[in-house]
Amino acid sequence: MTTQEALMAETPARALTADQKERFDVLHAIKLKGRASDEALAHMLAVTEAEAAQRREALVAEGLAIFREGRMPSTALTAEGKADHTALLETILTDTAKRDAVGRGLEDFHPINGDLKRVSASWQTRPDGMPNAHDDADYDRSVVAALAEVNTRARALLRAAAPLEERFGRYADRLDAALARLQAGESAAFLRPLSESYHDIWMELHEDLIVLSGRVRGDADEG
Repeated sequence: MTTQEALMAETPARALTADQKERFDVLHAIKLKGRASDEALAHMLAVTEAEAAQRREALVAEGLAIFREGRMPSTALTAEGKADHTALLETILTDTAKRDAVGRGLEDFHPINGDLKRVSASWQTRPDGMPNAHDDADYDRSVVAALAEVNTRARALLRAAAPLEERFGRYADRLDAALARLQAGESAAFLRPLSESYHDIWMELHEDLIVLSGRVRGDADEG
């Protein structure tokens, strides 16, 4: 046990107020994305795009975030915003029972993550080593079917974790939606960056599990 873990274990858990929880959710969403569009925030927070814009405007007004316009408008945390996120996260991590439960969830996630990486590789490269040109419908259907099996396992894990943190339930809904788009023929719904693709959502989920378990990325996270 590290010194930080020992201190956390000795500190009584403190719950965030409703206002703090809403504030953390927005800060955390932006932190996970690095740079977040209003559309991305809307997906992550399960709100409308207009509501997402209002929430990031509130952070910008406090100096906790900066909004950059242009071809791809997005929001990033300022140094003050990162410090506020860290302080709220430290409060959350004083709940050692919740932190340890998320840690066990992360351990259960690792083998699923390894299988997701293998399915992703199959989507990009055929068994003969050639790039997948997506001109073989039967092959692509077989990969999507394998992804659906991975998704079933991930969904079960996330539904079980939702009572700990409702955001995990939202991840399950978002992954289901991305899979449905892929099954309907939208090939970009698997791996395209910055498009609410399955891979985008999965990466956010993985990082979220690491952060909320109070851990750092290790060899097991590489699949």
